[in-house]
Amino acid sequence: MEGYSKVACLMSTYPEFAILRSFRGLNMQNLLYLQAEITHLEAELRHQAAEDIASCKRPDQEHDWWSLTQGHEDGDARQWSIVLKIREKLDKYNEALLRQSAILGLDHPTTHNLQTLRSWFERPLMGSFPLYGLDRTSWDKEHEEDLVCLRTQKPPDVLSRIFSHSVIPTVHHLLPAKLKRPVSEHLGTGLYEYNDSTIRSFARVATVVIASVLPLCSVVILYVVRSNGLRLGIIIVLSALFSLALALMTNARNIEIFAATSAYVLYLLDISFLLTCWPCSFAAVNVVYLTNGAPGTLSS
Repeated sequence: MEGYSKVACLMSTYPEFAILRSFRGLNMQNLLYLQAEITHLEAELRHQAAEDIASCKRPDQEHDWWSLTQGHEDGDARQWSIVLKIREKLDKYNEALLRQSAILGLDHPTTHNLQTLRSWFERPLMGSFPLYGLDRTSWDKEHEEDLVCLRTQKPPDVLSRIFSHSVIPTVHHLLPAKLKRPVSEHLGTGLYEYNDSTIRSFARVATVVIASVLPLCSVVILYVVRSNGLRLGIIIVLSALFSLALALMTNARNIEIFAATSAYVLYLLDISFLLTCWPCSFAAVNVVYLTNGAPGTLSS
């Protein structure tokens, strides 16, 4: 399998690599040409309608479709012929307009997937430059903004993206060969795949661990620090880290992050207040306990 067949096989097997040019400029140029044609036909229709009204040959043509389509005695139906031309152009224009709207809604490929596809094209044991024509430059940097992906597989959050694009490539070189799953040989050698669900599971475990440890670490830090002023500074830092963690590890909206961070700050302030008052409360309990004992004796 070589050439276009090999590229098509890769893109059909892994749709995230189905990266193609959208030709936005040419599509817009085509729309502009169609718009210009329809504009001229519209002006021609208005002019012809005014002439027909002024000639008084067909007084009913503005109110009767049959009169408009049949013309008068000599069979002249120029106005209706213009309408038919406009109808044909409008069909093309509306179809092109809707298609362009759908194309503009397609996502751009991720940087990772685009770089992987370029590497596949270039490596001798993979694509090995399968295309020879002018279209071989379709994935070059000069066309990068014009590229779209037919199906993007964006990780749900930033942490999953970090796992997919940074951690996995690093760990891949450390894994033994038996743990690696190569792709089909007809797509080339040296290409491996990892299940998205596995990556997301690792990211989810990391999220759960951080969510469990962060509040406990906050309490320990506030307990160790005795200065109230320093505690307030630490609370500011911890709240910033908390909101950053929410932004990186979840798909929460801004208002949800704001609400959760506010609750976390109140939690830290409560902990700080309890830690501040706890030594005084403990001393007060000891005083009451000692003074309630018998004179000259210590209660045990």
